[in-house]
Amino acid sequence: MLNTIRFAGLAAFAVAASPSSAGDLLIHDGFETCWVSAKTKPQFLESVRTSIEGTTACIPPRSGSQSGVGYTICQTVNGCGGGMDGCAVTMHAGTFSGNFVSGEVSGPGSANNIAIPVTTTALGNCTINLTAITLGYLLDYLMQADGVDGVYSDDLMPPVVTITNYATSNNCNPLLAGIIAGYVPQAIAAAEANAATTIEPGLRADTLAQSVCPLSAP
Repeated sequence: MLNTIRFAGLAAFAVAASPSSAGDLLIHDGFETCWVSAKTKPQFLESVRTSIEGTTACIPPRSGSQSGVGYTICQTVNGCGGGMDGCAVTMHAGTFSGNFVSGEVSGPGSANNIAIPVTTTALGNCTINLTAITLGYLLDYLMQADGVDGVYSDDLMPPVVTITNYATSNNCNPLLAGIIAGYVPQAIAAAEANAATTIEPGLRADTLAQSVCPLSAP
């Protein structure tokens, strides 16, 4: 009878412990190498990729004046969806790699071409084109040890998105060259910042609270 009670108590403890919380991982050591629900490293990295793929960030509108010429750039009504004006930046993601001990995950990507409308008070309207856009993604996870051959994705620092390369062209009046030269780097910085903010909620939903095991496998 004592053995039955002891076994029942152990079974109840095992049921109560689950991989859904980092605080419950201690019980994992005594039972199996990997949780049944654990993802392999390639599966986890694919979750990162699919979470980002197709996500749309936004370059916000900008207005100003220079040398007596007023201008508005990227003033596309609902251009980014959800009632947000601006120029959409649709992101794509390539194959990711990661160090599951340090938690650093990175990968390449790209973005769709971006047509940026420009309207002016004196020099007509035109379009700035950003093409051949390549991206770099850098993610920093807090990985906690999970058993003897796994980790648990417990938290994520703010992602970093870098536009690593792009080409520009335009059909604007040459007198707008100074405005365009000053605007494009600001647009790139705004796109990077907004892209990082945009992908974070999906990454948190899709890749946190995950057991990754076994680490010893490719």
